[in-house]
Amino acid sequence: MVVNQSDVITRPIKPFFIGKAVVASLWKSGFMGDTFVRGRRQFEKYKSSFMGDLAKLALKEWLEEQGFEVIDYDDVRSSWRSSRKPYDLQVNNHNIEVKSSVAQRPNLQWILQNEHIIHPCNVTVKEITVQTFFKDASCEMVWLCGWALRSDLEQPRYRQPRRVPGGRLTDFYLMPFSDPNAKPMNDLLSYL
Repeated sequence: MVVNQSDVITRPIKPFFIGKAVVASLWKSGFMGDTFVRGRRQFEKYKSSFMGDLAKLALKEWLEEQGFEVIDYDDVRSSWRSSRKPYDLQVNNHNIEVKSSVAQRPNLQWILQNEHIIHPCNVTVKEITVQTFFKDASCEMVWLCGWALRSDLEQPRYRQPRRVPGGRLTDFYLMPFSDPNAKPMNDLLSYL
């Protein structure tokens, strides 16, 4: 199924999300590794974690509003000493990973035509990957754009090299939102 503009869920970033993301990211920042961008400074790791946590909390709230009980791994983890986690969110034993980026252009149609559901190939893909985009660097609003199943995302046709900060090429799974395997957010509700 193709993801259209009308399928995207727009969510505000609430003050509660900011507070919770600050605390969780502080706990995690000292133990975060480099998955595809090597040599990141501590602040860059913190900022990346913080933005990811904001997007995760927006998705969590949306799922809870739809009547789901959602487990946030940061609420149940026994240790902050590892960045490895079985999921970001879990619903009915379905493991969800939330990917977030800041839009290069604050235009939803451009994102759907030019961006992808993206996952680094050297990191274990969870059952469900949800792709989100912040409208801009202010991170006041996030678009829950679409999702893909691991079995679809890991197909060889989606594996492509992409240049990362520092100029190095790294392999990613890149599924366009126009691809039949990219799913609209409302389809996630019936899957869960």
